[in-house]
Amino acid sequence: MKNNVRIILLIFWIVVIFILTGYPSLETPKIEEFPVDKLYHFLIFFILGVFEYRLLKTYLFFLLGCSVVIIAELQQLLIPGRDFEILDIFAGVIGLLIAYIIFKWRSTLKNEISKT
Repeated sequence: MKNNVRIILLIFWIVVIFILTGYPSLETPKIEEFPVDKLYHFLIFFILGVFEYRLLKTYLFFLLGCSVVIIAELQQLLIPGRDFEILDIFAGVIGLLIAYIIFKWRSTLKNEISKT
């Protein structure tokens, strides 16, 4: 996939994140004793990490990713019916971290296989 397409997909996904996290009174389905909204945060930022991985160096990957996580959560302070939750930030950062670890591991594994 060419970098231009990757950049467009990354920007599109960041816009989707801000639309989803900025939508007033967006309710997630409730499952007793399971915080489904944390799973959603994990997933949307895992996907962000997938789009970022091949485009950005490690420090930019985490700088951009964590910035989007924090800004998306901070915007909820201004949106009626939305709440700022520090655990949402942690879920987003963990999603980024898991995406990074998976792709880094895959890349390392490919390099080791190609050496043999």
